[in-house]
Amino acid sequence: MLERFAKVEGLGNDFLLLDRRDASPAALDALVTRLREAAPALCDRRLGVGGDGLLVVGPPRSTEAAATMIVINHDGSRPEMCGNGLRCVALWVAGSVRGLVLDTDAGPKPCAVREFHPGTCPSGQVAIDMGPPDLLGPRRVGGRSFAAVSMGNPHAIAFVTGEDPEALARGDGPAIERDPQFPARTNVEFARVESDGSITLWVWERGCGITSACGTGACATLAAAIAEGLAPYARDVVVRLPGGPLVLRQDRAGGSITMTGPARVAFVGEVEVHTTSPAA
Repeated sequence: MLERFAKVEGLGNDFLLLDRRDASPAALDALVTRLREAAPALCDRRLGVGGDGLLVVGPPRSTEAAATMIVINHDGSRPEMCGNGLRCVALWVAGSVRGLVLDTDAGPKPCAVREFHPGTCPSGQVAIDMGPPDLLGPRRVGGRSFAAVSMGNPHAIAFVTGEDPEALARGDGPAIERDPQFPARTNVEFARVESDGSITLWVWERGCGITSACGTGACATLAAAIAEGLAPYARDVVVRLPGGPLVLRQDRAGGSITMTGPARVAFVGEVEVHTTSPAA
């Protein structure tokens, strides 16, 4: 079956976006089931469209929301949240509208499009109220201390100084993701606080591996950095990811983290969705 999609990206974290805001609940559930099975083939960068995952835009679940975002990872798993994906969905749904709320599997998230550049492939800067972090305490994995933080999805963050965050994420990320201390698996972050107060961050993303950027990972890392006295409250902190920088801010203990960064529509097209499910 042919499905119309938009290829979207935020800091190089790229997705196939399918807009199904007119779908019934049963049709939407059936589509998500099909896409979870088809995700590895669709996201294959040589044999498919290519992407870190899929974003399904469905009708809103709550009265204040404009739409719902459902995320499907490259491996077909369904995470609760995706910060870069949410910026892309906000840009797609809002257009030139300044503010809106989007429902997610981690709850409703207020979003604001602060810049909008229209056209066939629009782009812009999007700010999202990511909600307050949940600091879950330290975990000891492989002889290293990690801060466990939830941003609606799980993260394990380690701060390093003389070591290379990229090498650690690539080398240690897979095993830490599946450590028994994280029964639902976890995203894994290796971070280095720089002399200018910015944070260099590499993320091994649950269900995806290394990605160009991870919005929830950046937020979780800021929360851990503040808790460990490595970053301040009430000040913009730049988190530098392989795909580019995000600007984050938490004004007070227990408060929401605001994330601001780019989103862009790269192109639109149609793709055949193949599954082996008898119900497909």
